[in-house]
Amino acid sequence: MIKYKRLLAATMLGVMLFSTVALADETALPQQSIISTAAPNKVDPIKKLEDIKGKVTEKYNQGKISKEKYDSMISRINEKEQYIKELNSLTLSQKRQKLINDFTANLNKKVQSGKISQDKANEIIKKYTDKVNKWDGTGFPPGMKGFKRGSGYKKFRNVLEKAVKDKKITESQKQDILNYLNEGK
Repeated sequence: MIKYKRLLAATMLGVMLFSTVALADETALPQQSIISTAAPNKVDPIKKLEDIKGKVTEKYNQGKISKEKYDSMISRINEKEQYIKELNSLTLSQKRQKLINDFTANLNKKVQSGKISQDKANEIIKKYTDKVNKWDGTGFPPGMKGFKRGSGYKKFRNVLEKAVKDKKITESQKQDILNYLNEGK
């Protein structure tokens, strides 16, 4: 049971770390922009990241986040921008292959470190590959949407609080899990 909880916590951590960049709430995020007339519901990833950078800078200037957190967030946003620019220089099939290769490499590291089993990794890779192969090459690639800590974290925290109330875990265990998740911010 403990191994399952650790696996769940590690999986949630991976999902949140992959999708976490800005502290901006949804109402503070800019309106979506159109990439092309062929994809009116797609968001221009570079523009969105630049807008998020502006929001992070604004929060730093208001004293809402520390210099270290600001530098860390800007660095991660810059890394994501660079990755998107690199993807934009490739053909659709090359983009898909790069995404799948990078995702597979990251999961293989988790398998080697014992965080997940090879069977679970294969299942996740298959699902991700299906998503990538359905992606039209515009907007954010599969797995890169969000870029902020959103309701998923809040829901997870609420589940932990309920588990404490139901005496399934202790307050200390809940806090340890939340601290572990917050280390990657």
